[in-house]
Amino acid sequence: MSNVILPPATWVNLYAATGITVGTKIIATNITPSDVRLADTASAPTPSDDHFPLLFRHLPVANKLGASGAWAFCSGGGAIDVREA
Repeated sequence: MSNVILPPATWVNLYAATGITVGTKIIATNITPSDVRLADTASAPTPSDDHFPLLFRHLPVANKLGASGAWAFCSGGGAIDVREA
């Protein structure tokens, strides 16, 4: 398990931040009251890219095995717990 700090308005590469191998299925849980958005793209998303909100604190969300990337964004800053699934 690894808590990843999300600086305000900055996409964070979850694989790089945790040392987990790219493509490994991971589970992310929002541990702050701020809304967090996730994306499974190879590079940092642009505002027009598809991403979904991880809105609920303590609600785990998993990506798919083989994902080309895993990114998180929080407009006001926050933190998520990331672990291998």
